Amino acid sequence: MPDTNYFIFANYPDGEYDGSFWDTSNILETGEYYFTQKDKLTYKPVTNDIIVFKEFKSKTYWGEAVVDVANEQVKIGNEEVIRFKLKSIKKWLFSLNTDIVYDSLSNKDTRARIVTITEQDYQLIIKEMGNNSPLNEERQAQLKKLWQTYRSSISKNFEQEKEEELSAIKKKWNIYREKIINGSFNIDDYTNTLSNLAGKPSMPEGYLCNFLERGSSSGFGNAKPGNATRFGVKLNNDNETYTIGTSKPKANKAEAEDVFNKDIKPLLTDIVNAKNFNEKIKIVEERSSIMKARQLLNKMIVLDHELDFIFIYSTDWVNSLYDEMIQGQDKLNLEKNAALLRLFTELFELKKTFADHSLLSGFLWSYSTTRSIVDSNSPNVILYGPPGTGKTYTIKNTLDFVCQGDKSRYEFIQFHPSYTYEDFIEGIKPKGVTPDGNIKFELVNGIFKSFCMRAKQKPDIEHYFVIDEINRANLSSVFGETLVCLEKDYRHNPKNSSDDNLVKTQYATLIEQLPPDQRTNLSYVTGISGESYFGVPSNVYVIGMMNDVDKSIDAFDLALRRRFKWVRMDCDYEVILEKTKFSNGEDFENINPYVESCKKLNTFISEDLALGKSYEFGHSFFMKINSITKRKVISKRNVENLFNLHLRPTLKEYLRAIYAEKDLDRRLDEAMEKFTTNID
Repeated sequence: MPDTNYFIFANYPDGEYDGSFWDTSNILETGEYYFTQKDKLTYKPVTNDIIVFKEFKSKTYWGEAVVDVANEQVKIGNEEVIRFKLKSIKKWLFSLNTDIVYDSLSNKDTRARIVTITEQDYQLIIKEMGNNSPLNEERQAQLKKLWQTYRSSISKNFEQEKEEELSAIKKKWNIYREKIINGSFNIDDYTNTLSNLAGKPSMPEGYLCNFLERGSSSGFGNAKPGNATRFGVKLNNDNETYTIGTSKPKANKAEAEDVFNKDIKPLLTDIVNAKNFNEKIKIVEERSSIMKARQLLNKMIVLDHELDFIFIYSTDWVNSLYDEMIQGQDKLNLEKNAALLRLFTELFELKKTFADHSLLSGFLWSYSTTRSIVDSNSPNVILYGPPGTGKTYTIKNTLDFVCQGDKSRYEFIQFHPSYTYEDFIEGIKPKGVTPDGNIKFELVNGIFKSFCMRAKQKPDIEHYFVIDEINRANLSSVFGETLVCLEKDYRHNPKNSSDDNLVKTQYATLIEQLPPDQRTNLSYVTGISGESYFGVPSNVYVIGMMNDVDKSIDAFDLALRRRFKWVRMDCDYEVILEKTKFSNGEDFENINPYVESCKKLNTFISEDLALGKSYEFGHSFFMKINSITKRKVISKRNVENLFNLHLRPTLKEYLRAIYAEKDLDRRLDEAMEKFTTNID
């Protein structure tokens, strides 16, 4: 069998020749590579030789292939060229900068279209590509396993349902596209309020901004541009005046139409008429100052190119995941988005379908949310904020996702004033009655120590210990001498048999006096001479939750404070907008004014009543309007009922320590007035 030879074939990145056969994407699609008659060494590669691909300009090695048919003379147009047919084409998950291996290669000719290299050169390139990749093989395997579990939970009809959803959303989007293209698109089609359109014929989801922001979210994800000033022009809730940028909060319609026709409408027209998504991205980048709602503009592009992007528009999210997974040279949000899609399509072997892209978007959003809570650099975290802000909900959903249904990997407990060291670490506890009727006591492990011992047995798997109401116990007493073990730098490595980062607990001496079998059951680590040690393994993450209204976080033990990452969770008004629905699943017609009312009440509580943000109400309180409202319009009576049934009693308790009894009802009535201001 003849020896295998190795070569580097150079080509240009996508877009350099407007889709010609020199582009990377065309090599992958056609399995063919072409040389001109002027290129040297084209006679050398033969069947079964191995090719490494290198892009000019980007200076990267990006993949490999095997020669199938070598050196065919063909004519393309008026030009005689040499064609190689390739098989086993493999685009690597990560490219390699050519400079990294340049000095070590046997052939340093970087300008030729074809270069001969040795097998050692090839192995070096492969090795360094792996060494310089953000995701090593172990991490790739973890992600694949997580993805397979996530995907296994979908229904059998998922693909069909998503294709039907895509068809419905695209049909609505095309109504807007056609009006934009033919010039009939007007300011009422762009910005409006659902209450203003009640009973009137309207565009899909009422108007374009609402369609992009929420009306297409079920299939294409949420786009959250922020406040009204980012729309460039926005109809106010009074249905008469407009907000223009940040300078004119009460402009008339003539002023608003002037800005719309002069700036916004031409921008939308150019985006829709652009030939490809690269051109669209360039338009958005150059003219985003006109309409700062970048997420909506990006979503317009994605609606036209749904198979080229992940359906997530948060700049922070995309940047974070891109930096973790790719660490490439892409600069713009949608460029990074497309790069992430290419990576995961390859890694998870996805089909290029709307259903797979939609499923991947949900997976990556869940993954990103999980990683933002705890990671190896911050293994201890406290989620704090007002009641009803979704702390418990977030953690439970996060752990269900990341633990793939394996409940042995996490533990939920709740602290209270009588919770002790003996409950948490270890202690002497009643264990039944002796034959003569006396209470029998035994030394037992607490729940956290038992959990750490369980996690130590599976050192390659992450475990999560969740403490609700963490601020309600005497933390210094509960953690005791094990406090130092929580620190990242003092965690025990469960793969290491040494006694580094281990401590002796309060009852260690007593454990060491027990018979060997009992000593083993009670010791996290048993030393050579029978000593008993405890440590917190590095694969355990500790998550605490607290409503800081119950007890000020300023009173939280300072020694513990510095060992935790603190993540504040406040009322999420976007959740109210997205999840508060009429009984048939449709949006309430005045959902936007209702959300503004929720904001006004919380502002009144934190600022006017001077209670601070810790005493604001979380979004779950405001979402109770679902069970109160029986029509598609939230009435003033509905809001008053919500306030009196669910908010007034709690707020009254907050205020009781500040105001005299005779002033309480007056302040509560003022709060209800603020809450109902925007509701007719």
